[in-house]
Amino acid sequence: MMPNLPRFCAIAVLFMMAMAVHAQSKPKPRALFNDSASVTGGFLGFTPKLTNVMGTDVLLLGFSGAFVLEHKLAIGLAGTWSSSPVKNEAYTAYLMERQTEDVSGLELRYGYGGLLVEPAILGGRAVHLSVPVVLGIGSVSYSYPRSNSGSNSNQRNRTDGQAFFVVEPGLELELTVVEAFRIGLGGSYIWTSDLELPYTSPDALRNFTARLTVKLGGW
Repeated sequence: MMPNLPRFCAIAVLFMMAMAVHAQSKPKPRALFNDSASVTGGFLGFTPKLTNVMGTDVLLLGFSGAFVLEHKLAIGLAGTWSSSPVKNEAYTAYLMERQTEDVSGLELRYGYGGLLVEPAILGGRAVHLSVPVVLGIGSVSYSYPRSNSGSNSNQRNRTDGQAFFVVEPGLELELTVVEAFRIGLGGSYIWTSDLELPYTSPDALRNFTARLTVKLGGW
């Protein structure tokens, strides 16, 4: 058996060499970005927005964080919450007819968040365009203050609510004040899946917004 050992070793070496050549020639798995793409910066953003929901002007507060690839594309996360009370008189009257508890402080509140994808057009210039797009999910609900907690308390009774899908494309004219500080002014459109809440339009949250974005970080 011993004389066959050199032949066995030679065959094993040739097999390993063939496998190595095959591995080198095998195409690499496809990736979303080329291997040459690199992280060139990142930022934290604050975005107040103004929209209208059921006839009420609403201030939305948005926050974001993202990595920047090749000074051209930002990818990260973003979230937005309503900060203004939205009343629904028809739904309030409906509830007051069916229960004895005071629901006069009934409000609609909502928020959403998800993936942020933001290409920059002419991003190397002091004045340029950014195209932020948010894809994610949100939650909307009606609630009123508990009778023993005061109208300004966070302790509230929830009546109805649901989750929804959201897509928010936007466009901003952005100014680089200094390398790590940018200001953008523009607008966006909030699209949500249909709402299924009492006395509430299915498209109650769909509307245009005016927005201001402040970014801290390198691009």
